[in-house]
Amino acid sequence: MKGKMLRGALLAVAALALTGAKPLPMRLDVTGRPEGAKVFVDGTLRGTLQESSACSVMQLAQGLHLLHVEAPFHWPLDAYVRLSESENFVTKAVDLKPVCGLLLVKTKPEGAAVTWNGSSLGTTPLLLSTLPCGVTHTLDLSLNGYRKTRVEVRMDDRTPLVREEELMLDSGQLLCATEPAGATVLVNGIERGVTPVEVLVPRGGATLTFRLKGYQDVEQSVGMSAGERRQLTVKMDGLPARLTVVTEPEKAKVYLDGNFQGKSPVTVEAVKSGAHEIRTELPGYAPSTRTVEIANGGDTTEKFTLESVLGRIEVSTEPVGAKVSLDDRVVGTTRAGEARILTIEDVEAGEHTVKVYLDGYLPQSRTVTVGAKETKQLPFTLKRDTTADTEVELIDGSRVSGLLKREDDEYVVLETKSGMDRPIPRANIRKVTSLKK
Repeated sequence: MKGKMLRGALLAVAALALTGAKPLPMRLDVTGRPEGAKVFVDGTLRGTLQESSACSVMQLAQGLHLLHVEAPFHWPLDAYVRLSESENFVTKAVDLKPVCGLLLVKTKPEGAAVTWNGSSLGTTPLLLSTLPCGVTHTLDLSLNGYRKTRVEVRMDDRTPLVREEELMLDSGQLLCATEPAGATVLVNGIERGVTPVEVLVPRGGATLTFRLKGYQDVEQSVGMSAGERRQLTVKMDGLPARLTVVTEPEKAKVYLDGNFQGKSPVTVEAVKSGAHEIRTELPGYAPSTRTVEIANGGDTTEKFTLESVLGRIEVSTEPVGAKVSLDDRVVGTTRAGEARILTIEDVEAGEHTVKVYLDGYLPQSRTVTVGAKETKQLPFTLKRDTTADTEVELIDGSRVSGLLKREDDEYVVLETKSGMDRPIPRANIRKVTSLKK
């Protein structure tokens, strides 16, 4: 396309020559950068760009002209410029763009920061595509623990260039291990990895901190020289843990590894990590034991739901109204009505003695064995106590003894035999004596 336009312009000039017309001479001023760039008009070198003045091309005919500007290590410029009789001269400003090379920067080890003219470009491995060709560039490479390295690079074209540098140690190499493993290592407060890990210690020394959840921090000062290699193993001490034991119901005795700690709920401070045995005891409930794993620095709560081992005893008497005792402790009275049974709740598993008492009846006692969660039914049929409690002396000197049933102004009634009552008229009685002690 450009070639066709150039030929058209030349043909126009030739036509003017054939007609005998004399075109007015024109001037083209070219300004811009870089300084020293060559200026061609219609394929002929006509001058160079200057920093302070224009490159003036004189005696140009009217019409189209091809402008070409070139400079080393810059992209050339081609453009058409039209000169017309309405203007004495035309000014064309150009700004050639520099050609940038392709540079791959690599370091051993990787990860070095790359700076150029004070600007950070990134970390190695790094591909650079913005450095102009034809210029020597100074790059600074820096990596923690290694000496700062300065390299100079020059690229003359777009051919990819690889620059690899092996960094020199400016610190010692320390292989850090901990028991247990997995601790974070900080060198002068900066995290450098998790054990086991090799870290760089600046020449002259540094403060290392080892940090692991559930363990006490360990801080240690280490002095090393450049290029030195050695190993450091640190034993981590676990933080004490806290253990809380709760039970349902409460007030159970709590034992940790066989040692009494109190009644639930109870909290034990400063428990060492590892396996521990917990035992709970509460009267009327089955003892409960379990082994728990306590973590360093943890706050553990263990809940025990205790299983009742209590039984119950249902006592009934005929007749009702008898007092009932369990193991010599009075627990109630049987009563008339629909609920003729006295229920004794929360009876510990084992052997117990139940006794019943009712005035006028012989007391009864029975031993019963109650199992866990078992209900024992104890019916009692009471027998009358016919032991004489009263003696009556008659006027004739005879004596009658028996159980006093009734006494009024006319009669004294004694039960002399079971079920046999004897009424004695007051007129026949000399004296009534009670035999009760």
